[in-house]
Amino acid sequence: MIDHLFNIKDLMPHGYCLSWSPVLLWLHVGSDLLITLAYYSIPLMLVYFIRQRKDFPYPWLAAMFAGFIVACGTTHLLSAITIWMPLYWLDGLLKALTAIISIATAVLMIWIIPRALSRPSSAQLQAEIQQRKTAETAQHEAFDRLQKIACQLPGMVFQFRLRADGSSCFPFASEAIRDIFGLSPEDVREDASKAFALVHPDDYSSIGPAIRKSARNLTPWHHEYRLRFADGTDRWLFGNALPQREEDGSMLWHGFVTDISERKRMEEKLHDSDALNVSILDSLTSRIAVLDAQGVIVAVNKAWRQFAKDNDLPESRQNMLGLNYLDMCKNGCSQPHCHEVNAAQAGIATVLAGERETFNLEYPCHSPTQQRWFHMNVLPLQGSHRGVVVSHENITERKLMEDELKASEAKFRSIIEVSPVPMALNDEQWNITFLNQAFVQTFGYNVDDIPTVADWQSKAYPDPDYRRWVDTTWQSALKKTKQEQTDFPPMELAIRCNNNNIKTVLASAAAIHHDFAGVHLVIMYDITQRKQIEAKLNSIFNASVEGIITFDMSNIIISANAAVEAIFGYKPEDLVGCNINRLMPASPKAMSDGDSSQAAESIGQIQEIEGIHKDGSAVPLDLSIAEFSIENEHYFTHIVRDVSLRKHREQQDKEHLDELAHVTRLGLMGEMASGIAHEVNQPLAAISSYTQVSLNLINAEHPDLVKLAEILYKTQQQALRAGRIIHRMREFVKSHAKQRSTANINNLIHEAVGLCIDELKQNDIRLTFELANNLPTIYVDHVQIEQVIINLIRNSVDALLNLPEKRQRQLTIHSRLTLNNDIQVRVKDNGPGLDEEQQQKILTPFYTTKTDGMGMGLSISRSLIEAHEGTLHFNSHSGKGTTMYFTLPVRRKSGTR
Repeated sequence: MIDHLFNIKDLMPHGYCLSWSPVLLWLHVGSDLLITLAYYSIPLMLVYFIRQRKDFPYPWLAAMFAGFIVACGTTHLLSAITIWMPLYWLDGLLKALTAIISIATAVLMIWIIPRALSRPSSAQLQAEIQQRKTAETAQHEAFDRLQKIACQLPGMVFQFRLRADGSSCFPFASEAIRDIFGLSPEDVREDASKAFALVHPDDYSSIGPAIRKSARNLTPWHHEYRLRFADGTDRWLFGNALPQREEDGSMLWHGFVTDISERKRMEEKLHDSDALNVSILDSLTSRIAVLDAQGVIVAVNKAWRQFAKDNDLPESRQNMLGLNYLDMCKNGCSQPHCHEVNAAQAGIATVLAGERETFNLEYPCHSPTQQRWFHMNVLPLQGSHRGVVVSHENITERKLMEDELKASEAKFRSIIEVSPVPMALNDEQWNITFLNQAFVQTFGYNVDDIPTVADWQSKAYPDPDYRRWVDTTWQSALKKTKQEQTDFPPMELAIRCNNNNIKTVLASAAAIHHDFAGVHLVIMYDITQRKQIEAKLNSIFNASVEGIITFDMSNIIISANAAVEAIFGYKPEDLVGCNINRLMPASPKAMSDGDSSQAAESIGQIQEIEGIHKDGSAVPLDLSIAEFSIENEHYFTHIVRDVSLRKHREQQDKEHLDELAHVTRLGLMGEMASGIAHEVNQPLAAISSYTQVSLNLINAEHPDLVKLAEILYKTQQQALRAGRIIHRMREFVKSHAKQRSTANINNLIHEAVGLCIDELKQNDIRLTFELANNLPTIYVDHVQIEQVIINLIRNSVDALLNLPEKRQRQLTIHSRLTLNNDIQVRVKDNGPGLDEEQQQKILTPFYTTKTDGMGMGLSISRSLIEAHEGTLHFNSHSGKGTTMYFTLPVRRKSGTR
């Protein structure tokens, strides 16, 4: 044994020195073997423990610990073996494995121990179980007490059970179920379907999912729903219950149901009230926002949203609900107009705090495309809710008007400065504070020369009596103007200038302030030249050959010039104070006679009337009326001219014109004789034929009386036709006095065309009418107007004869109503037209384009039209035809339009 030990020592690594004794050797071996046996028994006990306690919370930790123990025991076993067998590599590797397992186990132990300590101990679990039992007992006792109290409550206390098979019941329901559901507790104790059958159809689909969600998540059940009864009435209920899971798998809710129908009705009324308020807000054009006590926007109107939309704000920002208006103002300080933003914020805050009743602010809010101004008005909310109503009204138009007004005021001041009318300004103490340049130039005085009104009066009115009259009259006028709130009446004054010249002025005053005792602007119109002209006009007035008579609103003559004596036989002084009707009974009346409209229409127009001479004879007059006012008094002036000689000449001209027209008509009939003869021959030939047929029928053995009567009727119609043609020819050519009557122009056109129709047919001329309907009547001599139309048609026919044979000859007659309320007739042809030389002479007497014409047709036509107060014109282009047209005034009777 000793030798063997020495052999082992020889096998030790270099430097290893150990003295072994038998006792020490077996001490090591026995200890290692005992430790190994103990280590190997521990894992067996852990395995047994885990298998017996399947609810052990950390079995994987026990497995790790068992592995660690086995590894440690094995290391001790190898320590005993290596004494005889040198397995040092195996021993080292096993120790390394043991180290790894031990480190891992230690780390896991460090992580697990705090969590293991947090788990309740047995004593704690027993105490918790006891507390839960005590709580359950207390809960049952409390619920029993609650059941007793529930009978006295307006709501219904209940227990609702949802069984595992899906059925439900109310194990307990207080007596209030009778008032709410109309059921007894016994009706629903085993089956809750009767209660669910009363749920409103619209709410039935939501109550089931709410119950299932509460059961699934073990969360309280809160739900509002309606009941629908057999009589059609509804009732709103609110249910509130707490769930608990029972041992048999069912769910049990303990809860309370209350009738909230009244509250719902109040909410509906409140909603209607809110809707009304919203409608009122949306009807306002101002942009309105309602803020709560903290300045948060709780409502805006339609105008607000539209303004936000128009300014391209995103849809999410157009309402701005929930945003703090005061914070928005703070954030806006970095934007332009920061001063106005700060003022708005401060003003709203003071109204919210109750420090002021209202706040107003005008501020600009310009966009890239336009300038805008708004007026902010902040008012506190009325009622129990604190807050404010902020309205923004667009005042851009008013601000622009104010700017224009300011610019106009500045312009007005500059106009006063450069005005050619003398102006002076005096203050309340009658000090002269301003004289414009025209005043200085006109009168030669400056402010230093006349510092006060008294200085001005002493120099401008050196005569004491005249100065006193001016001052008295001026002060009286100021007083009257102030009392009656009227304009200052102009005063005619004679003023001595600085160079001693006398100027006549028309002076007026305007109050700068509302009180006429304050500052005044005195305006002086220099009428010196006008007064000189008036003196000249007075001399002309008396030298005029036309009678000039002025009368007032009462028709009383105020003045008359010397010419009235030659016209009426009265001296001017004899007429002053007489009524104007003494001279002109048919003249337009003054306003006092109740015919103001007639007088007003006559202003500025020349009209023909008859005056009455002193000897009683009638005097034909041309009358024109002027109207004017002087010092608020209204006047009329009649200017009359004796036209007796002119009337005599006009009558001679008319008689001569009638003779020329008659001669022209005879010439026309001579030229149209062949065509008219052809037109007359047609009915005569028809009469001859019908007569022969009639004779044949009479000579028959059995005369056909019906056919004979028909032939005789046709014969009669042809005879009448021939008679009408001859009558129309006779009426057209005979000489007659001027006779006018109302007529339709379209009828006159057709009558005139009837006399020319055969000539149009013979020359293959296409006639077209373009006549306007419903034209007003005219007051004319029928024969003369027909003569004009015939002249124009025959001129067009002569022009169309010069067209080539292959070209269609066209003649068009138009009639229409002009913008001046005149009737216009146009005769248009597509002939060769007139050149420039012909156009200049065509309307002159004795000029003609025909080889055998007299050149009087168009001249007479123009005279006839002008005699009817119309005009005759033409329009022609060489190669494109000619249009002759005339206009006639629309008249109902002679002398009226």
